[in-house]
Amino acid sequence: MTVIKNKKPTNIVQSMVHEQYKEIASSAFKFKGFPFIPKEGWVRTIRKALGMSGEQLAQRLNLSRNRVSVLERREIDGDITINQLKKLAAELGCELTYGLVPNKDINDLLEERAEHVAKESLSLNAQNMFLEAQSIDINKEKFLFEQLKTELLNAGGRKLWKSTKKV
Repeated sequence: MTVIKNKKPTNIVQSMVHEQYKEIASSAFKFKGFPFIPKEGWVRTIRKALGMSGEQLAQRLNLSRNRVSVLERREIDGDITINQLKKLAAELGCELTYGLVPNKDINDLLEERAEHVAKESLSLNAQNMFLEAQSIDINKEKFLFEQLKTELLNAGGRKLWKSTKKV
């Protein structure tokens, strides 16, 4: 993790808040791959596990049996809304859990992004220097890259995500 140096008090508070968000997001990473989605979807699976018919669930929701069947299919297709899932879950005695699970640890994602933006920036500078018949030593280029990456990680926020190119 990069150390934040000489920040103003308001920036220290912002940095602390940012670190708290990173901790929350990183905590989701350990759940990667869980839970799996059952082949028939969660609604139908729980309903069947409870021994409840589609008609019985429909009555509890004041819907038609056909509408419940449509909602179960929409869950499998990924076309159901979160609010619809909440209502179905409540009638099945369940709680809907929702989350985004990062593909990697948040700090790794931030470092990759900083590296990408630093390379992009150095590439533009190298092109300009080439056009002006200047060049930079490979060791100095590595040093500049590390400096820029650290600067981007410390700045974070919009500076890190201003580029339109995807990593």
